Amino acid sequence: MRIQFDNVQGVVVHLYRRPAARHLLLRFGGEAGARTFVRRLLPRITMADRSPDSAPDPLLNLGITAAGLRALGVPESVLATLDAVYRKGPDPGPLGDVPGSRSDPAHWWEGQFTTQDVHCIVHLHTRSKDALQLPSTEIRDLARSAGVTELIPREDGTVLDAHSLGGRKLHFGYTDGISHPDISWDDASATPGQQDFRHFLLGYPTTPISSAPPPGPAADLVRDSSYGAFRWVHQDVATFNEFLHTHGPELFPQLPQVDAEELLAAKLMGRWRDGTPLVLSPDRPDPTLAAANDFGYGQQDPHGYRCPFSAHIRVVNPRDQQLDSVVVEGVPSVIRRGMPYGPPLESAQDDGADRGIIGLFLCSDLRRQVYTLTDWMKQNDFSPVYDSNRRVQDPLMGNRAAPGTEPTFILPGESGTTTIRELPDFVHTKGTALLLYPSKRTLHEVAVQP
Repeated sequence: MRIQFDNVQGVVVHLYRRPAARHLLLRFGGEAGARTFVRRLLPRITMADRSPDSAPDPLLNLGITAAGLRALGVPESVLATLDAVYRKGPDPGPLGDVPGSRSDPAHWWEGQFTTQDVHCIVHLHTRSKDALQLPSTEIRDLARSAGVTELIPREDGTVLDAHSLGGRKLHFGYTDGISHPDISWDDASATPGQQDFRHFLLGYPTTPISSAPPPGPAADLVRDSSYGAFRWVHQDVATFNEFLHTHGPELFPQLPQVDAEELLAAKLMGRWRDGTPLVLSPDRPDPTLAAANDFGYGQQDPHGYRCPFSAHIRVVNPRDQQLDSVVVEGVPSVIRRGMPYGPPLESAQDDGADRGIIGLFLCSDLRRQVYTLTDWMKQNDFSPVYDSNRRVQDPLMGNRAAPGTEPTFILPGESGTTTIRELPDFVHTKGTALLLYPSKRTLHEVAVQP
């Protein structure tokens, strides 16, 4: 089986290296207008058979919610076969978006609308911020003429724009885009260690790798489509920097202040901020290892002395680390796309600006892949290495208000264990939408066929 890239949306296959992005959230009107909008947009959508590096601006992709498919007139009999998580919409439980906390879905989209109002998201990626203006105007004109309403997610009337900070850096200073799944898109040429494309594309379910819809007409309809979780996440950079400044010297008094802060930042992530894995270089960043992914934990760091068990990269990808026997499906994998938004923090104090990351996580099974990872981040209870305390969280991404958890970070060491108590919240969720990224044929069937 070989995937036909001209039928798959480009964002599923390719990492876009455009420094500017805009995400337009839209609500359909009547069914006829919704179909007209999608039909007119279809020729503009970037498919995976085009090289994103040489393609002209913009790179354009489209995700549609379950409510959007319903508004397009997709029969309930077909909708009922799709992923139950997708049909329900974002669940704050496994996502860790605790009601009453800053991540409460009641606060999403800055209160301008509800997640159920979102019918589709148009993603634009361009070589400059200025280059976003013309395609945005064209999409808005198409929307207005088809009775489609743009949803403005900010109180100040602005939209969700993202932009590169340079050097693939995020607001916390870490280098992004280092680890991506190696996917085989052709059964005949698959090599050991590669991920099967069935983990990411619909329409090819098997007994080992199931996905919804199951084999049948509905699976035929959505073949080469992918599910995606779109996440708008604020990063509290001032709190993060103050945490490093305060606790770094306490933990590592033998080091100068700056070095102590950097080592603590590395312990939280599992990589130095340049990308060097702690497992391979525990004492200092090593530029020759900044992009390294060939390492494990079971043999190279079984006690967590180098990379703490709760470090972010060890939680979301425990590699060869032992999992609980009830975790029968192994380590889940998703395709990650994302870009920072908001200005860099230039002072020691919080300037009040909104900044963070807008991420998209693509897969064929939202529960098994996305929700498993967010659940692991919410509470580290999936491996015997946490037997001493299964209430701990991912120190960077955990919501401290999650029931049954403790805001602590444990650093095992050869001379004893150190525990940081009262971890603050470094992030909070501002919006989430679960989407289907339909194939070209799927979009044609939904919007063009009567």
